[in-house]
Amino acid sequence: MAIPIPKRPSGYRLGDANAPVTVEMFFDLECPFSKKGWQTLMQVMQAYAPEQVYFILQPMTLSNHRQSWDATKAAIAVAGDCADRFVEFVSYVFEHQSDFANEAFKDKTQTDLHRLLASYAVDATEWEDKAKFAEQLNSEAVYKQARIPARFATMRGVWSTPTFFLNGAEATDLSSKSSVKDWQEAIDALL
Repeated sequence: MAIPIPKRPSGYRLGDANAPVTVEMFFDLECPFSKKGWQTLMQVMQAYAPEQVYFILQPMTLSNHRQSWDATKAAIAVAGDCADRFVEFVSYVFEHQSDFANEAFKDKTQTDLHRLLASYAVDATEWEDKAKFAEQLNSEAVYKQARIPARFATMRGVWSTPTFFLNGAEATDLSSKSSVKDWQEAIDALL
């Protein structure tokens, strides 16, 4: 089944699209390295004005992370088109990663995961109705939206997470081990 042409560009975007620097992150919600990279990138985001750096956040799912696909769909269901809600929810999910990562869910079901994600939606956002959230999580629209960044990652040659791009070029010197200072040196050289 082909993916339809998206109604909007892939990923969640923050800042000014005309900023001189664009930082793009591909991440997996169950990946511990993505969690570390996300935490650092959130600090980097605070260090720059929106007109300086444009951030694009691309959720994807690695095959060895069983719960990541549903967690990604949950983030998309919660956020809709709102990048700030996406960041808020993804940050919350990363904080609770140990509750749903592979080992923690070894003997649990997808229904258990959906209940957990619904509780995250209620706890982390203004979402109030767990049943309505579960309906949205399982909707065709969310399914299609979640597939777009995953396919986009494949087209860009992304096979591990986190993977970062600066101004469209893969930033091979930046990884989950990079500090805020490392990021600032890379970004400041482009400003």
